[in-house]
Amino acid sequence: MSNVRRTNQALYFARLSLDKAELEQQDVQSKRYSEECALFHIYAATISFAGEVVLQCGLEPFNDLAELLSRDALPSDVKELSLLLNEPSSWLASLIAQYERAIFQGLDDSGTASGLIFSQSDYSTLFANWLIELENIVQRMREHYQEY
Repeated sequence: MSNVRRTNQALYFARLSLDKAELEQQDVQSKRYSEECALFHIYAATISFAGEVVLQCGLEPFNDLAELLSRDALPSDVKELSLLLNEPSSWLASLIAQYERAIFQGLDDSGTASGLIFSQSDYSTLFANWLIELENIVQRMREHYQEY
């Protein structure tokens, strides 16, 4: 599967997961499941899109997004992603931090009591905003590539 198709697929799955989370208002576990799925798909779309940019710019493949974005003499498109990653309050830095948090401890760090899961926060809106930011960058950069 090409990186473009993979990116599009991950963006689509993220949107589906967020839509499902919105419908799961009464079932906290199902809502959290859908939110985590959305987070993982947004992350996957980000990595896949970085792969698109690497191919488009003729760069060496990367093992890790931080490694790619820390390279010297990056093309402007990749430099934009690098600046986002290095700005702690940006959506990209927040996405990476939230992804790592979810991997190691899950989204809900309030713990369990008597088998109940407490909903500490609604991640759907936050993740939807990140998805919009990513979709905007993908669209803008793809249009840029089509010009050349």
